[in-house]
Amino acid sequence: MKKCKTRFICSTLATVMGVSILSVGMSTSADAGLLMNRGKTKTNVEATTESTTNEVTSVTYDGHIVNPRYNILNFIKENMPDVPELRFTGNTVEEYEKWRESTKEKLMEVMGVADLVPAESAPNLIESEEFPTYIRYKYEINTIDDLYMPYYVLKPKTNGNGKAAIALHGHGSDGKEGLVGNENESYTEGMQQYHYDYAFQLLEKGYTVYVPDLLGAGERTLGIYANTTAECNDINNALTSLGYSLQGMILLENMRLADYIATLNYTEINCVGFSGGGQSALWLSVMDDNIDKTIVSGFLHSYKDTLIYNNRCGCNFVPDMWKYVDMGDILALDADKDIYIETGNEDQLNGDRGLEGVYEQIDIANKAFELFGREVPLNVCDGAHQWYGSWMDEF
Repeated sequence: MKKCKTRFICSTLATVMGVSILSVGMSTSADAGLLMNRGKTKTNVEATTESTTNEVTSVTYDGHIVNPRYNILNFIKENMPDVPELRFTGNTVEEYEKWRESTKEKLMEVMGVADLVPAESAPNLIESEEFPTYIRYKYEINTIDDLYMPYYVLKPKTNGNGKAAIALHGHGSDGKEGLVGNENESYTEGMQQYHYDYAFQLLEKGYTVYVPDLLGAGERTLGIYANTTAECNDINNALTSLGYSLQGMILLENMRLADYIATLNYTEINCVGFSGGGQSALWLSVMDDNIDKTIVSGFLHSYKDTLIYNNRCGCNFVPDMWKYVDMGDILALDADKDIYIETGNEDQLNGDRGLEGVYEQIDIANKAFELFGREVPLNVCDGAHQWYGSWMDEF
């Protein structure tokens, strides 16, 4: 376990990561003496050459110089609001509760799932396999219409604590398979790199652990790519063209699973996730009252910092989302619940400003958390993008 530092009051600025800014002179010129010979007689023409110089700020990413005069980067950033429309500005718990209700309603609308009705049938047991200390069951649950989500249940043989936990995978894990040690060998290196062992950490604590396949991963791929490339972009492109979104569908399916688990009389239903799974855990926590405690690992930063050069996967993009909220605003919806955030001080997904962007979003959320006498629990760990498990003692 790498060392982590707990930060509740956000006052320290982080070092800016990985971006060099260059000031370069740009000039334009015309040389009418250089003409293309397309089977015609070349004609020499005298022309007056005029040069103009403009100071341009170019940005270098991985050796590639990006000129904002010629691309859409500045237009995107300038049109992202400094203060999203739905930021909480109230000063009382009553104002917060009204804000939370209306904000959740709007977010379900922009995610494209507000009018979708989840299925209600009981899950189907597909198989079971016994291991020395636990039994692994495989089920499928009807989520919506004719769509089914497969998931594993890891149940301890002894010393169960009466609690359930939903463990959500990110990318590079072969979906649910990696979280239960059943991944294709092409994923094994990534599993070790990202420390994808949190389902077993929960199992060792006595939890019954639910591990679903999210759309586009594991058994739920479309078979578009021969390698391990995620299908999030392809699926989200199609869904947004129909008025839905990939993250909205993931949320709806996870809420369907949580609703079913809530019928099984556990004393708590908790949730953990890393990277893309951290994002899905955040959404599930803020939108579903069934969830008691949540760990979000490797996913809490500013949209403006990250979603152009650092985190381009389609599961991050929802139409109109940036107009209404940033990640700190989403986190603020959990102000009266137990949610724990961890990140690495060298996590490239935090974006160009590094930890500064993380602290900024924590400060936004704390405006709401402070109404309940609380601050966002944040652990900054020593290392890169990976699961640290620094909050597992709280579970």
